[in-house]
Amino acid sequence: MCDLRQDGVLEADGPGDFSMINSRLDSFRGSNLAQQVPAERLARAGFYFTGPSDRVRCFSCQKTVENWCRGDTPVERHKEVSPSCKFLSCIHRNSSDTPLTNGSIYDEEAEDVQYRLRRGEVVDETTYPMAPHMRSEEARLQTFSSWPCNAPVRPRDLAQAGLFYLGESDHVQCFCCGGKLHGWEAGDTAWEEHTKHYRYCFFILGHDVGNIPFQGGMLEEEYGNSSQESNRHVHMESFEERLCSFEGVQHPIDHEKLARAGFYSEGSGDKVLCFRCGGGLKGWQPEEDPWEEHAKHYPGCNFLLAEKGQEFVNSVQLQGPQQNRPTPSHQNGFSGARNDEDPLEKLQRLQREKQCKICMDRDICMVFIPCGHLVSCKECSESLIKCPICSGAIMQKVKTYIA
Repeated sequence: MCDLRQDGVLEADGPGDFSMINSRLDSFRGSNLAQQVPAERLARAGFYFTGPSDRVRCFSCQKTVENWCRGDTPVERHKEVSPSCKFLSCIHRNSSDTPLTNGSIYDEEAEDVQYRLRRGEVVDETTYPMAPHMRSEEARLQTFSSWPCNAPVRPRDLAQAGLFYLGESDHVQCFCCGGKLHGWEAGDTAWEEHTKHYRYCFFILGHDVGNIPFQGGMLEEEYGNSSQESNRHVHMESFEERLCSFEGVQHPIDHEKLARAGFYSEGSGDKVLCFRCGGGLKGWQPEEDPWEEHAKHYPGCNFLLAEKGQEFVNSVQLQGPQQNRPTPSHQNGFSGARNDEDPLEKLQRLQREKQCKICMDRDICMVFIPCGHLVSCKECSESLIKCPICSGAIMQKVKTYIA
């Protein structure tokens, strides 16, 4: 079923370079395998044809798969023999579990569409948001009047993450992408689950989709916040009040930087809370920037958006894969401490950061003017008229070289 090689790099060791999807597709010409399983899906899963019979090999992990049947899912077969394949973890991030937790099941048809969207082969003409009547956070919060009292996630957090209640069990839906989630468990946080299962949602990516943040008031107390907690947040609206909360607290981050980023101290350890969105973080490292951590974990905070803007949040959200971020603890949405990054993982992360965000094959080399974003290779940039990050019009494309 598979060979015993343990090569985990993203480039082929064989005579041909099959890291390019077109090269993988060409390998299936003349083979009977394509009659059983579409060659495009095999190539998207990282496979190229080697023979004999219907044997294929992954260009990245070098594992082989054979004995194909009509209806087989290439990505799923790939995961069975090589769950740690770097290509799978980079390109098929959303299919890491089968079925996925929280009620989401891997959909290969959707993955196919998403892959072609990234390559610019098709254009997404969907009108966003999908549920415009739920653009207001207050409107979303009001749908939780019958939310189960024993549910592990607060209505306030769900509404802030763009989700509204469907009135059945613990089913919620995103007002922007239309994605649905259910089966909430202890330790789940609204932002993390939304991002995990619908990472390409424009709201999650920080695009301006008309979201209207909630400014606070009685509704917060009615749907999940105690008056004591609400008053605590109100008292911390002043920079001076937040800064004073750090008196006598040993914290690895400069107190003034934390306070300016909207955080105040809870008085124990390095835990901090945002006075506006209520988002909490802990396990800080000395080199971390409070504004960036705020944007990573709570990109919908209206204080953050007002102070730093949508473009800043976009850039932080798209800096790296979600799995490189701190894993939240099982309470309060606090982030846990991070382990030191393995040198090999760091090298692979840097390699991924240089990859074109559209085809995921070639290196990025084109800067879009006037927005200045650097996200695509020369080939993929040719068909673009708008920046895939900020949706701004591209007036000029400048080729650059990265050392």
